[in-house]
Amino acid sequence: MAREVKYAGGSDYQSALAVHQHCGVSLLRAHRIARNYTLVEAVEALKEILAARGTPSAGLRHQRLSQWEHGQDVPSTHYLDALCFLYRTRPDRLGFGHDYSDADAVPQNGIQDAMDRRHFVSLAAAGAMFMPAPPGVGLFGDGFDPPGGRRATAAYVGLLEDITEQNGYQLYAPPAEFIPARMVDLARAEAGLLTATSEEIRRRLQRVYAKNSGFIAIRLTDVASAGDAFEWYGIARRAARLADDATVQAWIAARTGDACAWHHQFKSGMSAAYAAQSVGARRANSSAVMGYLAEAGVQARLGRRRETLEAIRNAERMFAELPEAETVADGFRVSEYLLRWHQANSLALVGAHAEAAPLRMFVRELPLANHDQVGWALLNLDEAAAHIAAGELESGCHTITTTWQQLATYCRVGQVQDRVLELLQSLDSRHAVTRQVAEVRELVESGTAGRETVT
Repeated sequence: MAREVKYAGGSDYQSALAVHQHCGVSLLRAHRIARNYTLVEAVEALKEILAARGTPSAGLRHQRLSQWEHGQDVPSTHYLDALCFLYRTRPDRLGFGHDYSDADAVPQNGIQDAMDRRHFVSLAAAGAMFMPAPPGVGLFGDGFDPPGGRRATAAYVGLLEDITEQNGYQLYAPPAEFIPARMVDLARAEAGLLTATSEEIRRRLQRVYAKNSGFIAIRLTDVASAGDAFEWYGIARRAARLADDATVQAWIAARTGDACAWHHQFKSGMSAAYAAQSVGARRANSSAVMGYLAEAGVQARLGRRRETLEAIRNAERMFAELPEAETVADGFRVSEYLLRWHQANSLALVGAHAEAAPLRMFVRELPLANHDQVGWALLNLDEAAAHIAAGELESGCHTITTTWQQLATYCRVGQVQDRVLELLQSLDSRHAVTRQVAEVRELVESGTAGRETVT
């Protein structure tokens, strides 16, 4: 059940809540079940967290965790905080206390706040990657041992890896929530890199760093400028090289190619797409599939119909050969939603509207479509393009307007805004001066006009 919620784009908490409601177990137990931990495994993970903090855990046994899960006892403050860290949540979502905050507590300038923090963390990231391990006695004395320090074993790094694997399922969360959370994960990896002495541990931490930086880059591709996204792709690419992980490098190359297509960096996009396609000696793998989809996006924007269709067919053929584990919607692999979305979009961009329409309808029926607001909006704009191409200007403008008005505020920048302006600029001079077009242009360029949805 938890896996099905995740595959549909649900959060960790939604997965645990589904287990809680269906099975009648406590929220604390539901979180453990949703993450597929046994009692013993959860206790060992908690001990690693506490050891990394220098907190004693000698009295922690699986029987004690079971008592907490069945409401027979309540964890002390330091145990509760470790549980929140393990399950990536807050106390009330584990069944302890209540959340009294306002429903709309995230400030309207949350994205800008996240972007401001990004500049600080990116500088810290670059430094942390190359700084040597500090001496045994540092500024904080002998007692200070950060996560990743002497007492942070490979099991603790394994916990960071597990957290990172879960992060991909949250990729379509609002950026003002998703990006700062990934920065926290980067800070944990940085702390480990500062003190890690084992080369294997360093490579694993660089892999964690590369994946979380890649997630930030992917999200920024949707809602920010090219410079913001490519800066983070560069950080991810360097970390992946230091991790010496060809699979992660191919994943970053494929996603970079896709971002280059959106930002009209066609030469770089083709190079990145080809790099992703070459991994695994052309054997079926999700990065190569994404590489073909990135190529299709570039070719479509260059107006090359034959090459676009060929890239789409190559992606289709290789996707059909993937094992089921390579098609989950976890941010690293290529789900059917991602495949069909990109196929529909590339077909629309190259003017193959009749072929794109049934694919759009199929994509909208997939569960992940309910969580990907940017993807939903871009599909609607492809439909508007089809109306305009058929001479139905009024219908096209209506589709653009209704889509814009239903968008969350954070989606009214980046790809969506660029695509709307691209559609308006493609109109001939006779249509460009009509009242409908003028109203759409005013709506979009005002940025906040017509706001109806915030989250």
